[in-house]
Amino acid sequence: MKLKETKLTCKIITTIVLASIILFASIVCIGLQISFVNADTIECWRPDYERKDIRAILEKSELGEHDYAVLYNQTGLTKIGVDRALEKGETGKQRILDIQEDYFKEHKVINEFFAPFICQDKIDGRVSYTYLEDGDVVVTSSTHISGWRAGHAGLVTDAQNGNILQASAIGETSSFGSMKDFHDRVNFIILSPRTDEATKSQVVKFAEENLVGKIYDPTVGVFSKKNTSDRTQCAHLVWYAYNKFGTDLDATGGPVVTPHDLLVSPNVDIVQVFGINPIKLWK
Repeated sequence: MKLKETKLTCKIITTIVLASIILFASIVCIGLQISFVNADTIECWRPDYERKDIRAILEKSELGEHDYAVLYNQTGLTKIGVDRALEKGETGKQRILDIQEDYFKEHKVINEFFAPFICQDKIDGRVSYTYLEDGDVVVTSSTHISGWRAGHAGLVTDAQNGNILQASAIGETSSFGSMKDFHDRVNFIILSPRTDEATKSQVVKFAEENLVGKIYDPTVGVFSKKNTSDRTQCAHLVWYAYNKFGTDLDATGGPVVTPHDLLVSPNVDIVQVFGINPIKLWK
């Protein structure tokens, strides 16, 4: 009789434990889903102010501070981005006008899921961007995990062909993609690290030779050393390559580097902003 009672008690306890686990898991999933839905309301920002005719500015032989301010307001291009385009002559001027067109256009947001509670926010088409340079960094806040906007980042290794080295997702290894992986996102920001061209060339060469085929690990810096390249993730790859040559792009200096850390680093200059408020940026 006691044996039967003991077995019955064990079954009851086991049932209660399993029910508790299932209930806890359900609550966690519901919480993640609620956070996911709240984070999934991002819009592709566009100006709510008047669009101006900037062709007269582009025809000037020399631009002043006010001209660059107007162009940033109208295109999301900083002085760096504008000058890169103007160096290309008439082709570059048209590129700036195309960028302005996309900057003011209303874009439909499309949510692409690629894992549970993980989503990339894209738009219905690709937009124009200024001319890239080797060593540029591209970041976006478009990727979110539940309620956290983790974002994404990549290192431009071949500007002429738009090649970008990036570590994209769990189960994959770092590989070469292109600007096509960014300019259909709900937003993107092109950055130019504050270092000389020779250093950028070294960074790119090092990345091409040493950071391709690395296992993606979002916890690098937590369960492994930050200053290692055995495993990597998107922002860590960019940080590691530049840090190797004396330029620290991690704004916070914490164990984990994020795309946002790269954006707010004092060691980068903004080249172009798209789909996100050019004043507030990624807050």
